[in-house]
Amino acid sequence: MNELRTASPQVKRFLAGALLNSLGGGLTLPILIIYLNQVRGISLTSASLILSWMAITGLAFSPMIGYLVDQYGPRRIMLAAILIEAISTASWAFVTDIQSALIVGALSSLGASAIWPPQTTMMARMVDEDFRPKFFGLQFMMLNLGLGLGGVFSSFIVNVNDPASFTRLYFLDAITFLVFFAFIYSLHGVGGKIEKTQEQVDNDGGYREVLTDRSFIRLAFAKLLMITFGYASLDAGLPALLTLFGDLSVRTLGPIWAVNTGVIVIGQIFVLNRLTGRSRIRLMATVAILWSVSWVIIGISVALNPTATFILAALGIGIFALGEMIWSSVGPTLTNELAPEHLRGRYNSVDGLIWVFAGAVGPAVSGVMLQHKLVGSWIGMIVAGQLLACVFALRLKGVLTPAQDGTSAG
Repeated sequence: MNELRTASPQVKRFLAGALLNSLGGGLTLPILIIYLNQVRGISLTSASLILSWMAITGLAFSPMIGYLVDQYGPRRIMLAAILIEAISTASWAFVTDIQSALIVGALSSLGASAIWPPQTTMMARMVDEDFRPKFFGLQFMMLNLGLGLGGVFSSFIVNVNDPASFTRLYFLDAITFLVFFAFIYSLHGVGGKIEKTQEQVDNDGGYREVLTDRSFIRLAFAKLLMITFGYASLDAGLPALLTLFGDLSVRTLGPIWAVNTGVIVIGQIFVLNRLTGRSRIRLMATVAILWSVSWVIIGISVALNPTATFILAALGIGIFALGEMIWSSVGPTLTNELAPEHLRGRYNSVDGLIWVFAGAVGPAVSGVMLQHKLVGSWIGMIVAGQLLACVFALRLKGVLTPAQDGTSAG
């Protein structure tokens, strides 16, 4: 891609740091609920509610993070958040019961809530508007490459009968956060505080101004539905669904996640090059349809024998990945097209709140419904949620300008 070859050294360094950090995340992301349930003896419902607790605490942190990003610049906030994430990740190794899990979960939630809004804000300011969608997509590709490779490595290391195999992974993940810290620290001159004009200072309505942006609020609601019944349910429910109802071992999860990664790494640039000039709202609706089809296939898979379960789950996760490739460019770009420069941190913080809220609802509902063996109802609810999101997304078509929708030059 010509844009990447000619990108600034800071952009290339940012992407390299994101790749190394996500490699550590891939070691631990697919196994947390299994670690809490099968290694530490916490019930599936309680383990799922711990993930929801993490999301709920994030709801309290996110608004403050958006304010701090606009006040002090994204780089400072991101560096502090990375250190918090390093400490909290290592602390999972010492969790033995629900109480300690809640404490570590809250600390982890603070770090996660403080990383994503400044990171997205920083990325939006590092490049011009024409390259911005591709930059978001490339970062997502690096993220998934690292997550997939980490997931494959972890599948060969973890053993539910050996708790130390899990704790080693958490220490390794903590180290990758420290490496990421060094990469971001090296980006001097990037992500600093934006000097506001006197008019912006006088008329700064803060979050009140964000919440009165009707176009953005409607976009946020459509996103909330998609993420709640997409990513949040996938991260929390898929490992439990496949291991408890599909008779797959924990080790098979790594290769399934690797399919997701492989599709994204192989196809991301191809997809990005074909999104230019297309309606972002229609692309968003397309993602909802793809994710609906993905979940139907995954739901059918657990009714079959383990071999068929593995094959269909891999197919379903591959289709989900196709939607992710589109979403990674369209989702954050729409937010940053609507965000005025002096409020970009707050707009991205609200985007982060959507993920946090979805992360609270998704795991809680998934854990309770799977605990009570309501697999069919759970899958049906997810598909219905995606289809509803599709409808809400399409209704945004008449609200955005052609430039915001990506169908004309800004």
